[in-house]
Amino acid sequence: MTKDKQTEIVIIGAGGAGCSAAIEASAYTKEIVLLTKNDFSDSKTFNAQGGIQAAILPEDSTDNHLEDTLRAGNYKNNPALARILTSRAPQTIKWLESLGIQFDRDDQQKYKLKTAAGISCPRVLSCGDTTGNKIVRPLEKTVKSLGIEVKEKALVKSIKKNSKTNRFQVVVNVAGKEELIIAKSVIIATGGLLPKEKRAGLDLNDHDYAPDGVELATSIGAEVKNADLIQYHPTGVVIPRALRRYRIPEVVRGCGAKLTDKNGNEFVDSLATRNKLTAEIVRICDAGLGVVTEDGYKGVWLTIPDVEKNHGKGYIKDNFPSMYEKFSKCNYNINEKPVLVYPIVHYSLGGICINENSETTISGLFAAGETTYGVHGEDRLMGNSLLDIFVFGRIAGTSAAKYVSAI
Repeated sequence: MTKDKQTEIVIIGAGGAGCSAAIEASAYTKEIVLLTKNDFSDSKTFNAQGGIQAAILPEDSTDNHLEDTLRAGNYKNNPALARILTSRAPQTIKWLESLGIQFDRDDQQKYKLKTAAGISCPRVLSCGDTTGNKIVRPLEKTVKSLGIEVKEKALVKSIKKNSKTNRFQVVVNVAGKEELIIAKSVIIATGGLLPKEKRAGLDLNDHDYAPDGVELATSIGAEVKNADLIQYHPTGVVIPRALRRYRIPEVVRGCGAKLTDKNGNEFVDSLATRNKLTAEIVRICDAGLGVVTEDGYKGVWLTIPDVEKNHGKGYIKDNFPSMYEKFSKCNYNINEKPVLVYPIVHYSLGGICINENSETTISGLFAAGETTYGVHGEDRLMGNSLLDIFVFGRIAGTSAAKYVSAI
């Protein structure tokens, strides 16, 4: 093991939550180490498609956004966390724009707001259909400009807290060498856990394996709830086979695409929330009304051509360019042919318990984003995940910095 490194704050995870935490914490301290197990730009945030929610229309309100969020979560959300999420959404958009992020606007420079399942008023802001990509780049640039130390390909093996020194000991494997980082505070921003169903069949040796955020929190004694609570994305591609498991953005249904059975009958409100759609798709397939592929997969049709019928020729290519290009490369014309879809594992709803300051039940240990529990309840609205990582990432960064300055 190399010589111990001393710092004030260690942030595990360099996606939206981790970068936001680092940026906010840097206003108080420059002793920050940001760890990522991959390359800096390789995060779940980078791959986010649809957009981010914020109540910015005059006819909308943060109270409406809150009610939509609570209703989708079956009122099992932590109401205090849900209120923070929704009330800070408009100012979060302004903060992101201050970093150079440009959301889609029309010719009059008004935001192009989309709707999605469970949303009572259009409030999804996007950057084409690769919103995560467009958001991550300015975040990375900001982190680098602030001189924050970033360790790439750094696998965190363990976290311990020394009760005598009140310091955290973070063991990290970097390029095959173990390092020990001593920190006053730690922020877990690792994204969702890797479910057993998804991990099955993966050949991970000791060098490649690193505990996820929930495992790290559990190992140090932090409270975790409903760790196995998973959200499925209802529209994972089955056909074309070359794009199997690619997610069709929810806003495509918001633009008029419908879910139909093998006979072409619409069997559900296509803008129902994700868990409801997942249950209905499974029910239809179990009842023999789904389509069965040659290799034994089941699915239902998503009528993407209806989007062109509703909005005019060229709408899909103009508004969903990345998706259009992916299908075009597979010689699949989504302007004319429906896509066979089935639910896929998508998002962790359970995780580390936090309070309004993003603090866990362990003093000095903070967490933000998908690794946490309570914001979304039993189901999550599209566009609330990106909002979550920035709202609570920023809170975690500020809270951790204030904590270290007080000890």
